[in-house]
Parts: sequence; C-alpha cells; structure tokens
Amino acid sequence: MAICFAALFALCALVATVGGIAAITVGWVLPNVRPAVERTRVYGLGVLLFAIGPFVVAVGEATSNDLIQSAGRAVGIGIVAFSTGVVRASQRPAGGDKEDRG
Repeated sequence: MAICFAALFALCALVATVGGIAAITVGWVLPNVRPAVERTRVYGLGVLLFAIGPFVVAVGEATSNDLIQSAGRAVGIGIVAFSTGVVRASQRPAGGDKEDRG
C-alpha cells in the first residue's frame, strides 16, 4: 500500500513541476489562478518548491524504514508549508485594484 501512496505523491510532484517550469519559462499560469498572480516567475519558483515536498514524501514512503518514512513526511510537509509562502508572495496585494475613495 505504501508504494501506491508513493506513486500518487510522485505523480502530484510531476504535475506541479510541469506547471512550475511553464510559469518560469513562458509565463503560463493556470487560468483560474491567473488573475491573482502578479509575478509569474516567483509563482513558478513557489510551485517548483511545492513539487519538492510531495517528492520527498514519495521517497520516504517508498523506503521500508519507519524512521525515514516519518522524516520524509515531516520534511515534505515543511517544504510544502514554506512554498505556500513563496506562492502567496507572487500574488497581487489584497484591495490593490480598488480606487481610493476619500
């Protein structure tokens, strides 16, 4: 069963990697996220950092050692949490499109 989870996390990492590379190289962002993203390269970097998290979890799940599995999960979750901050830094500030009405 662990190998199925490893394959699922590896697939998630692969899809995120493709999205991150597309954002960095050509500036392509998913249509539902596009209005919020201001800096596409920073967004792509955040998505690539995110992709490392599930990959680390997948490597940890594929091993047979319980200590490595636990460490892989903890490090993977930490990387995902950090990458969330990078992705949020690439977005437009809240209320930036509104006019100042005094």
